[in-house]
Amino acid sequence: MSYLIKNIALMVLLLTAAACNQSTPEVVPDNVYYTCSMDPQVMEKKPGTCPICKMDLVRVEVDPNQKAGELKLSEQQIQLANIQTDTVRLQPLGEEITLSATLKENQNLVNVVTSRIAGRVERLFVRNIGEPVRVGQVVFELYSEELAAAQQDYLLALQSKKRYADTEPNFARIADAARNKLLLWGMTERQIADLEQSGKPGNTLPFYSKYSGIATEVSVAEGDYVAEGSPVLRLANLSTLWADAQLYVSDLPFLGKTGEALVEIPSISDQKLRGVVSFVNPSLEASSKIVMVRVEIPNPGGHYQPGMQAWMTLKGKARNAIAVPTNALIRGKDGTTVWLKNQSGAFESRMVKTGTTNRDFTEITEGLQAGEEVVVSGAYLLHSELVFKKGANPMAGHDMENEHEGH
Repeated sequence: MSYLIKNIALMVLLLTAAACNQSTPEVVPDNVYYTCSMDPQVMEKKPGTCPICKMDLVRVEVDPNQKAGELKLSEQQIQLANIQTDTVRLQPLGEEITLSATLKENQNLVNVVTSRIAGRVERLFVRNIGEPVRVGQVVFELYSEELAAAQQDYLLALQSKKRYADTEPNFARIADAARNKLLLWGMTERQIADLEQSGKPGNTLPFYSKYSGIATEVSVAEGDYVAEGSPVLRLANLSTLWADAQLYVSDLPFLGKTGEALVEIPSISDQKLRGVVSFVNPSLEASSKIVMVRVEIPNPGGHYQPGMQAWMTLKGKARNAIAVPTNALIRGKDGTTVWLKNQSGAFESRMVKTGTTNRDFTEITEGLQAGEEVVVSGAYLLHSELVFKKGANPMAGHDMENEHEGH
């Protein structure tokens, strides 16, 4: 009997010790939950792993005094996230259309150096596309027996003019005609003067460019025979360029509201070049509903080249409106929101309604007032941070009417 009593006492002691060894379950405050950094929609009241990606859940503590849809960040967090704000105010805003454009040569400044007489190209001094050519630069040397014969005729006419000044035929007029023929065939006044002084015609003659520009086409090679009028070089003056873009026919009425255009070449810089629409193709392109529009832009430094891609912005008449930078807007299926910095230094999201928009600014028709401080850089980071902390869309359930009643 005493043995049974001892066993019962021993079992009671073991059960008591086991109960004492059990840890007290952690009590999680109401403002603390656990979520997944990859799947913020997961919200648990105890630590563990994400049921979706199996990552460890992260503890999140919500400030009980913080309003719904509001974030408080330290100065260091603001600097790291590059969050910048600006004051909402009235500013000029107008309609605009942005088109993809291509830079092209100004065809009004394209010239062709030709051979004035038939012959053989003995030397070519400009051989490569892209070489610069200046006015008065020798570009090729031509061998021509016909030119040598014309020079001889001119020298004979000059001798006859001196010897038979007052006789018929009138050798003065013959000499003038022979001289004009040499000028027509490409000889310069200086070359004719040298010919008169030396009295020796040459079979080869250097030809000089009357134009400046960049060689965009070299049509001959040394040793080639050329006919009279054959092209040798094509030169393009790139001091101005054309920006050509395609415009839908439905947008043609917009051209009647503006002649101003801005051209931006993103591969070079973010500088916007001002110009005007100088040409609109009067006919549609084949099998399409688009027309070509052209803007002439300056290129004094030669930094821009034909073939570069550009953005052409056609601007309409401007009016004053409350507007914010377009990249400050967060557009979603529930509407458009912006982030504001309130008087307490915290950030809060607010739903707005938008009006006229362009690449830089968007009009706010409802939801903002002049003087409020809006986030213009880092809005998406704030949005993501709030989604992470709330585990849901911060704008869910927002109503524009309710929004305005509180402001």
